[in-house]
Amino acid sequence: MKRTSLMFLLVSFLLANGFGQDSLSTGDRYLNFEINRTPFISGGYFIQNRLALQAGVGFSFNGEDDSNGLGIQLGLDKYLRGGRLSPLIGGYVRFDINPNALGEAGWEGSRVFLGGHWGLNLFLWKNFAAAGMLGVELIFNSPERGNDSTVFTSMASSVKFRFFF
Repeated sequence: MKRTSLMFLLVSFLLANGFGQDSLSTGDRYLNFEINRTPFISGGYFIQNRLALQAGVGFSFNGEDDSNGLGIQLGLDKYLRGGRLSPLIGGYVRFDINPNALGEAGWEGSRVFLGGHWGLNLFLWKNFAAAGMLGVELIFNSPERGNDSTVFTSMASSVKFRFFF
């Protein structure tokens, strides 16, 4: 009986704490932690209802090789509906400096990503959500030595944790 009562209270607390959240309105903001090839921290701002502009930065420090990396990303996400579970589509452009330090390439230099994705945003609590993304990328490499190259990645994925405020 105690266990059932405890579960009922826990479920009631979670439901009262904001399941069914819809923080996707004009002027809402969020802080985003992305786990991908390189960890990114970004911020999002809803410029329209369910349309967010997102900008972020990722760093990598490799003391053994004495090489550091930097990634800068700018993108848009369009949420197809509001609510606890929100599907979204989006795109981004990203610029990496010294991707070798980021553990992504066998050369030093820079590169530009053009990407698109589809994903799901799930509110776990009133102001906290987790999102998963799948998509494609087109990568333009400009290494310091050797030939330039262009790579089409058929699958790109990431997991994001978002704090809305």
